Amino acid sequence: MTKKQKITAVLALAFAFSLSMAVMCGCSCFTQEQVAEIHKTVGTILDIAYTSGGAVLVEQKIDQLVADGKITPQQGEMLKEASRRSYEALQAKLAELSVKDVAVEVSE
Repeated sequence: MTKKQKITAVLALAFAFSLSMAVMCGCSCFTQEQVAEIHKTVGTILDIAYTSGGAVLVEQKIDQLVADGKITPQQGEMLKEASRRSYEALQAKLAELSVKDVAVEVSE
C-alpha cells in the first residue's frame, strides 16, 4: 500500500467515524413520530429494491453457486427459502417498529 493510499484510507475512516457520530447525535433529536416514519421509509425502500430486482439477483446468485458446484441444489433451495423468510421477517420488524415507536398520549 502506497503512502497516498494509506492517507486516503485513514481519511476515509475518519470521515466515516465523524459521519456516524453526527448521525448518532442527531438521531437523539428525532421525535418518536419521526423515528417511526424513518422505519416506514426504510421498509418502503427495501420493498421497492427487493421487488424490482433484488430478489431475482439473489436467486440468480444462488443458482450460479449451484451451477459452479459450490453448493448442492438442495442447499440452493434452502438458501432461496431462507432469503425469502429473512426478507419477510425484516419487513415485519420494520412495520412493527414504525407502529410501536409512536406512543399515543391522551391528556385530560
